[in-house]
Amino acid sequence: MVSLSTQQDFRRVQSLPFCYWCGQDFHRTSATRDHIPPKATFAAEDRQPCLWLPAHDSCNGSHKGTDQLAAQLIGLKWGRTQADGDRKIVISTFGSEVAAIANLDIRAVVWRWVRGFHAALYGECMPGARVKHALETPFPHAETDALLQIERIKDVHRNFLHEIKTQRALQNLDRITSNNGKLTYECVWCKFCDADVWACVFALNIHDWKDLGLTPGQPARGCAGSYILPSGLPPNDSTRMKLTPIIVPNRDKLDPFAA
Repeated sequence: MVSLSTQQDFRRVQSLPFCYWCGQDFHRTSATRDHIPPKATFAAEDRQPCLWLPAHDSCNGSHKGTDQLAAQLIGLKWGRTQADGDRKIVISTFGSEVAAIANLDIRAVVWRWVRGFHAALYGECMPGARVKHALETPFPHAETDALLQIERIKDVHRNFLHEIKTQRALQNLDRITSNNGKLTYECVWCKFCDADVWACVFALNIHDWKDLGLTPGQPARGCAGSYILPSGLPPNDSTRMKLTPIIVPNRDKLDPFAA
């Protein structure tokens, strides 16, 4: 199993010879620190130990705006106020009970972090454009024209959670724990009976953030997903799923970090 949890662990990945985002070497260009997630996501006392990876300045700068928005959103869990930075989030209201953030694609933000977690755990760049993936965040996604159309939670989300909980019970997960325990990322590589490829099934928790997305008619849910590399194979040192006849309790079928 691969585990990153101490400052010493995180120092090892700070010297990766490539940009985690584009995969290119640095050659004569200097690397910048790309914090994953951004530092402002956490209160000052929770910013160590932290994960940062080397990135080209242009790659790091390409998501600066969305990082600021995501940090402001998640910062609501620990009491971040507008005084900590100008509020950039645009909120649209629908009736008296529903409000939506109109200028942040949180799925894209979380997916970038997952690519960073992959690079940190396995020492390789994930080629994002060629990777099949599925992702459910705590925040319901909606399309709108005249009415707000909220997507339902996909059945596969429950399958991901069941697998994470099963492998956790077997102590069979790769893991990143950072920011004074406020962030936990867990994953395992699975080869299911109906597929010829390996998929990484993962779960992410930041500040117990599932309640931030609680919406009328939508239950609170945790963050989980999966991805398949272009090769269809897992990294060499990754943790593979174990089969077990044990039935693991799964009372909350929407939160990978609840019983």
